[in-house]
Amino acid sequence: MKNIFFGVLFFLFVSSFCWSQSVQKGPYTITVLTENVYHIEDGNDQNPPGNIIGDDGRLVSTNNCSDMYLIVGQNRGLLIDLSNKIKWDQSATESLRLLVYERAGETQLFITITHKHGDHLGMLPAFVDDSKANFWIPKEEFEGRDIFPKERTTYFSENESFDLGGGFVLKTTEVPGHTPHSTIFFLEDKNLVFSGDAIGSGSGVWLFNEESFFTYKKAIDKLISYIENPINKINKDKLLIYGGHFWQSKQLGKLTSQYIYDMRSLIKEMGQGTAQVEDMSSFIPFLDANFKHGTSTISWNKEAAEKYKKSIQSE
Repeated sequence: MKNIFFGVLFFLFVSSFCWSQSVQKGPYTITVLTENVYHIEDGNDQNPPGNIIGDDGRLVSTNNCSDMYLIVGQNRGLLIDLSNKIKWDQSATESLRLLVYERAGETQLFITITHKHGDHLGMLPAFVDDSKANFWIPKEEFEGRDIFPKERTTYFSENESFDLGGGFVLKTTEVPGHTPHSTIFFLEDKNLVFSGDAIGSGSGVWLFNEESFFTYKKAIDKLISYIENPINKINKDKLLIYGGHFWQSKQLGKLTSQYIYDMRSLIKEMGQGTAQVEDMSSFIPFLDANFKHGTSTISWNKEAAEKYKKSIQSE
């Protein structure tokens, strides 16, 4: 009996140890998030995620990793997003395919995309001509874009589900703003959501014009209603958010539902003119400020925010 007890302890220890480990292959680092759920980052020890600062305090390099998530059910595997196009490592295509297929095993592989930006579609060439790879794509977000193989692509509408078998079911909902139909994926009964850039990854959701802010404002209210609806089986106290640029969340630690509730509070404070504001710079001139509350940040425009505040105060 004693031997059985210690055997069980050893098994649990080894299982826990394995699930927490990261493996590098080519330009990628893959980490087990939980059983049959993997995080794939397009960075490694030679080109680590994020900003690298030299001894003199100056920026040496930036690797804005764009993340992929692989969920493997009993019958199907689903790869969410296809990261940046990797040019700095010639083994990228082969390495990514091996990482995915080694874990997907004999299951039927499907690929989906959270939104239409290039840094989440970059490695599409690794699978577009692969007869074993099928695509399950948000219809509204990609309408009119003929980039997926017709014979292996199924388009879905908002709120559709995808059953991978063995208790792994992905449920979808849209959170527009960053793009017109950004789609996020809840793993049913597991309290995990894969959100792409729809709500940002911890350092700011980018909203590219005035209209996008108002779209996003409504979307956050809708998302909170979705989380709180018992039919969706989400425990908001245990929910973990995995965004499209995971490295950006590391200073906050794990992103939880509080991040989403802070977004709602932030939008309210922006209307009151009481949100914390910091200057920002990017390759998009419109994005000139970060608005902050709690754990959440919205990257938008000072002038547009002032107009929004005045419109709220005049109501």
